[in-house]
Amino acid sequence: MLCGQVSALPSPMNRSCILIWNVRGLNDKTRRDNLRKVVDESRPAVVCLQETKLSHISVQDVSSFLGQEFVNFVYLPAQQTRGGILVAWREGTFMVDHSVSVLLSSNDDPPWWLTGVYGPQSDAEKVAFLDELREVRASCPGPWMLAGDFNMIYCSEDKNNENVNQAMMGRFRRFVNEMELKEIPLLGRRYTWSNERESPTLVKLDRVLCTNDWDDIYSENILQSHATEMSDHCPLILGLREGIRGKKRFHFESIWTKLPGFHETVQQSWDQPVQCRCPLERISIKLKRLTRALQSWSQKQTGHVKTQLALARHVLHHLEIAQDHRALSGQENWL
Repeated sequence: MLCGQVSALPSPMNRSCILIWNVRGLNDKTRRDNLRKVVDESRPAVVCLQETKLSHISVQDVSSFLGQEFVNFVYLPAQQTRGGILVAWREGTFMVDHSVSVLLSSNDDPPWWLTGVYGPQSDAEKVAFLDELREVRASCPGPWMLAGDFNMIYCSEDKNNENVNQAMMGRFRRFVNEMELKEIPLLGRRYTWSNERESPTLVKLDRVLCTNDWDDIYSENILQSHATEMSDHCPLILGLREGIRGKKRFHFESIWTKLPGFHETVQQSWDQPVQCRCPLERISIKLKRLTRALQSWSQKQTGHVKTQLALARHVLHHLEIAQDHRALSGQENWL
């Protein structure tokens, strides 16, 4: 079990929030790129990932799939190609087997513990896992929030069929009651995992639990889901409170270099004269002008790509929500 301490949550973006997701592996570029998209859209202060399938995670790895602002992190290495947990935050310090715990604090709020979990598969290991969480609680006094893929349910409504383990459900339920935890309700979704078959098994394996004193600190918290793109688990976005929107930044899209007219647009913008003697100021003016030229060219060439992608994810998300309550039609599955 690793322990440590975290300094402070970052200045809030659009909203202080935590991303919780079983990503089912981060060993290829496509999966990392998809994770980065979710992070860029949701702007979480803390990221808690399960099943990374990575035996080693470097600063460069975290920067590539989360962003350069996530310089602080702690991880539980995967055993060969199984498991693995990563908790990363924008500013701060840290606590692991099937869990990683981080002590977070800010200037405005009391310190609190976040425990990211990835529950085991076998029943014997699940019993030990719950005992581990009891030990974690003993080491993490005060406000506590634990989140991730528990690989367990505590009521039959968390699964869309009757194939449930009553004894294990009872153990999990007793643990929740014993630790005096409450579950933060997930808005809009009934299940978080699918075996992705034609007649799928749907289960709520991913959840967020907290103590009453944690809920008192963030009484306006809201837990929502994100469209599933690369994993059979849906991402969970836990909003803590409203924040301040930062200044919009220019993002260069790698696809631009493959589109007709890109090089001509760059050349035309760069060749325009600049009435300034200072070389550094000339470069600055040229770069700002090129930014505007590329944004205008992209808008005419491809439209607003992020809006199109957001619309596609919105449709996908609503299909996933519909699947919680009924079987999808052939056309909906095709879409």
